Amino acid sequence: MSIPIPLTGCTSSRAGAKAAALARLQHAGLPVPDSIVIPTNVTDRDLAGAVGPVLAWAERRAPYGLIARSSAPGEDGATASFAGLYASVVTPCRPGQVLAALREVRASAHTPVIAQYAATSGRVPDSVLAVLVQPVLRPAVSGVLAAVVSGRACTSWRIEAVRGLAEPLVSGTQTGEIHIGYGPVTDSVVPTSQTFLHLPGTREELDLPPGEWITAPNAGGDPARAKVADSDSGVLRLRTPAAWVQQQILPPDQRQELLSLAVGAARALGLERIDMEWAITHGPTILQARPLTRPVGDATAPPPPDGGWAGLAAVTGSATGPAAHLVPETPPGGAVLICRALGPEAAAALLGGPVAVVSTTGGTLSHTAIIARELGIPCVTNVPEADQIPDGMIVEVDGTAGTVRPATLVPAPRIESGPVSLADAAIVTTKIPDARATDGRAATLVLYDPHSADLKVLLRAVTAAAKSTEVLGILLPDDVPASPVLRPRHPGYEFAAVNGLAVLWPRSAGRLPRRVVALVADTRVIFERSLTRSAP
Repeated sequence: MSIPIPLTGCTSSRAGAKAAALARLQHAGLPVPDSIVIPTNVTDRDLAGAVGPVLAWAERRAPYGLIARSSAPGEDGATASFAGLYASVVTPCRPGQVLAALREVRASAHTPVIAQYAATSGRVPDSVLAVLVQPVLRPAVSGVLAAVVSGRACTSWRIEAVRGLAEPLVSGTQTGEIHIGYGPVTDSVVPTSQTFLHLPGTREELDLPPGEWITAPNAGGDPARAKVADSDSGVLRLRTPAAWVQQQILPPDQRQELLSLAVGAARALGLERIDMEWAITHGPTILQARPLTRPVGDATAPPPPDGGWAGLAAVTGSATGPAAHLVPETPPGGAVLICRALGPEAAAALLGGPVAVVSTTGGTLSHTAIIARELGIPCVTNVPEADQIPDGMIVEVDGTAGTVRPATLVPAPRIESGPVSLADAAIVTTKIPDARATDGRAATLVLYDPHSADLKVLLRAVTAAAKSTEVLGILLPDDVPASPVLRPRHPGYEFAAVNGLAVLWPRSAGRLPRRVVALVADTRVIFERSLTRSAP
């Protein structure tokens, strides 16, 4: 057996789904990078023997180094993509670094997040993956395309583009220029502010100190001189030339070429919905093509009129919960996860049960948004102001409209320095508890979100759950009319306006507790409000 093997003839079981898809595209005559594969049946201890052949193959093909990419048999599926969860490593063409890159990609198959994601999507994780090795391209523009294809046309599509390498776009650290269209017509182009672009460098360029200049390629015209900001792991970070700041990143003619490529790739792979990563050097090249696991929304919202923040609608649906930033540790389930880019090391936060995700950076085709879509978690991206939302603030996330705002039913948060007594307190939760609490609370109030739940259904569920837990009620937004729900099917509950809040309270429980409290995981108060009965 010779290793590595050429892309031609790769199958999913031997070379993984990513490499097998590229092989099919190559067979169909579509432009894909020249590639080789370390197949699945090569053991980890035999990887050292593959380094020499890899370097010999790369000698005339990879002036900017190599990229080692995962290609697992179960990756890039119709319902589970594993987007961004396995490793991809850019490496110079040096023996020790190439071997380290191959080992790092292989090792990413055994991380806890892979097992957790596979279990969530009902799959058995792959025990070993192939490694796809490609020359690092030096693109003028790159990005991601998501499209629905019918016949010989994209009937709806979204393209996100950045100058240089696409890594900042797919990882979510950069929001790209957005193109949205239906059929041959472009409905909108949303520009972006790209201060830096990333390009692979030659050995000589990587040795340049910050402040030196190199020539950067331009998709829409002549190259320009760009100043080096810094470099790391074979990649230069360059300041965007001033002449490019006001220019459209992806010219219309090249956008049409990409749409044509997407149609050809979808037909070659037998797909009706396609997710395609691409790069433009002398012409467009397909770096990766896979099924689009979930449809992508197209809303870019203005700020809500009653206060809040607007971003990109990444995953449809609405949810309400306490804000919890990713650092320094993974937030508890039931929170609104506020994050920047989620790499493999932090993606477990998406699998920990957040009710919604708000990303301060990135677009709707970033890895964070893709995984959130597959898990059905409402998500809004590109909300830089979300960094300022304090932990514990109850916020409403509308992933359909692309908005985030403080929930109207609670005051500003107040955080205590230590645990508090819960005597005579009703504790607010976002889920119906499945067991009796042991923290001394008098009752639990389940928070009702009118955007994502039916009040009648919730009330029946609370009534059933109350038989095995403590006293249960429902906390409502002020403007939700409760009286039609109560009669005649739920005579056991009453509706009370309580110090600016609204509560459905079981009559059999007697008087309301004296206060309502919401807590973070370590029982510090998020907010507290006295609970004094008033007339309905």
